[in-house]
Amino acid sequence: MKVHFQQQLSVELLRSERKRIIIIISIFVFLIGYRLFQGYFFEMDEQTQRVQSFPIVWLFPLVVIGFEFLSLFYINKQLRAKRKRMGLVRQYLNTAFEICLPSFIIIIVARQFPTFDLLKSPALQVYFLFIILSTMRLNFMLSFFCGLLSATSYFILCFFIYNHFDFNDAARMAVILISGMAAGLVANQIRSGINNSLKETERRNRVECLFGQQISIEVAEKLLENNGEIESKRMRVAIMFVDIRNFTSFAAAISPEEIVQFQNTFFTVVSNVVAKHSGIVNQFLGDGCMVTFGAPAHLTNPPLHAVSAALEIKQKLREEVDVGNIPDTRIGIGIHAGDAVTGNIGTAIRQQYSVTGKCVIIAARIEQLNKEFNSEILITQEVFHHASPYLDFSTQDLGEINLKGFEEPYIIHKVA
Repeated sequence: MKVHFQQQLSVELLRSERKRIIIIISIFVFLIGYRLFQGYFFEMDEQTQRVQSFPIVWLFPLVVIGFEFLSLFYINKQLRAKRKRMGLVRQYLNTAFEICLPSFIIIIVARQFPTFDLLKSPALQVYFLFIILSTMRLNFMLSFFCGLLSATSYFILCFFIYNHFDFNDAARMAVILISGMAAGLVANQIRSGINNSLKETERRNRVECLFGQQISIEVAEKLLENNGEIESKRMRVAIMFVDIRNFTSFAAAISPEEIVQFQNTFFTVVSNVVAKHSGIVNQFLGDGCMVTFGAPAHLTNPPLHAVSAALEIKQKLREEVDVGNIPDTRIGIGIHAGDAVTGNIGTAIRQQYSVTGKCVIIAARIEQLNKEFNSEILITQEVFHHASPYLDFSTQDLGEINLKGFEEPYIIHKVA
């Protein structure tokens, strides 16, 4: 879990660095465009025009753009190669280049035009640009290093180029340094938020995984959404009972390990098909299982999903038999549709997601009729009525059948 969390965080850091680089490139492209057209909108004195016409002043943004494109290529390469990490030393070197390059340009321009006070020009604001964007690296020390290097560069420009360093210069230097610290604190706060978000996502995924081994993912998600509770409510559902025929005699003839292996293969087939058709396995019953379509997630036509799943379960199990993964296996499936109450039942100590109602009992009774009619899939008229218009399958009308515990008979259809 911890390794996966670190991988996710590393990916987010790389993506954040890529956004930072794209922003820098965009800003410097804009500055080049602004420089090309500013003469049409603003008047400049002769010395400013001479400074702005100096070739290295034009070279500076082009070098920055070229450097950032190389960095962007490296980041994209790391993401594609799934090496989800950017070395810390490389980040410090990257920061040093971004701060030292404008300082180097300012020194050259200052020596070429000694009467032009660059410290009062907009050129100095480039330090703040890189300091602000350093927050996207989500590392306090990198932002502080950016501010410290910028403040040091300003001190060098003041003291060694212009031969003065007064109170105002010290104040400006302090502001630059404090800006780096503030950017670092903001970066830490953002990183803390991302950490908490990723940890919560990881915790949720782990809980869903653990729940999913005991209950369906759909029920697990509902539990997480509702703080561990699923309110009981009436829903329109289709209930399917699946039974392994002659399981008792089959299990008596093989070892316990072989029984478990058979059950795992059998229930894997059933679970996969049920999930494919938007159902959930409520209970594994040893020699069978109970499946629900339409709860906890609503389905427009639960009977259609149930019949489709039953037909595919029969087909997939036959394929497993043909390739020798399981012995020749007959099943019995009973499906009925109707209203049921879904939700948590139990005590405050232990609760279980359950689907209860008349339709559940009827589906269980219908599944038991497979022995009497030597069939594998039986459905009620209710299920046939809703599924047959949308699904091409043949049936045999068995007529009205009396079910144990119910006074009124039910029309049963034999599907297979």
